[in-house]
Amino acid sequence: MRKQLTILFIMAMIMLNACATKKDVIFTPEERGSAQNMYEQAVKYIKKNPERARLMFKEIMQLYPDDIYARRAKIGIADAYFKQKDAASLIVAASEYQEYVNLFPNSPDAAYAKFQVGNCYFKQMRKPERDQTKTFEAIKAFESLIKMYPDTKEAEQARKNVELARQNLATHYYRIGYYNYKYGALRGGIARFKQVIDEYPDFKQNAQMFYYAGRAYFLLREFDSAVSFFQKVINSYPQSKYAKKSVKMLEQVQKAKEKPVPKPEQPKNLKIEKGDQE
Repeated sequence: MRKQLTILFIMAMIMLNACATKKDVIFTPEERGSAQNMYEQAVKYIKKNPERARLMFKEIMQLYPDDIYARRAKIGIADAYFKQKDAASLIVAASEYQEYVNLFPNSPDAAYAKFQVGNCYFKQMRKPERDQTKTFEAIKAFESLIKMYPDTKEAEQARKNVELARQNLATHYYRIGYYNYKYGALRGGIARFKQVIDEYPDFKQNAQMFYYAGRAYFLLREFDSAVSFFQKVINSYPQSKYAKKSVKMLEQVQKAKEKPVPKPEQPKNLKIEKGDQE
């Protein structure tokens, strides 16, 4: 349903945009002339007056449909939307960039346009604790660029952006796991930690995640698994503060093994240690 509404919204924006071209637009003598001159004048308006820039780009496309600057003008229209930065404009910009790639996949500007498709979603990525739909869309678009134009500078930057987006997703799932652990849903917390381990092995907060995975297993009295995670922290992140904590937890594991098995009790509101969510 959401996807259908998004498509309808994009179509409405494009129709409104098309209507705008029917207005009488007065261009100064400096703004007239060759396709190149009109293009250069339009570029100057992208930041200060994006609507006028779009109208000038469309004028170029109508007057000089076979000129190289008519192609560039189509990207200029997308750039003008992109510079407005609001969510609605970014949706239209992504559509315009993708349409350019579909029409001119072998153009020198195609890699840039494809990169900008991903960038439109990348700019809308939300913090780890919020919905991650745009993060997934950004990764998909950037990976498509890397596949289509692997040796371009845009592909190089796309790889960096994919890594940032993946870290955002890993943090998202880690925090879900952490709060499950904190409120006593230990199995749920462990499941999320394992998801991060499997899907995002380069997660930058692995030290603390391994530590809390060990703590969750410890509270479940699954000591072998707990020891395994504490050892991972100590061996892989010896300089981390969680390495010291893990050493202490190993001592507690040994003591717990020597004690009689207590009556099962679900922990409640485990204390959040300062810095755990940084």
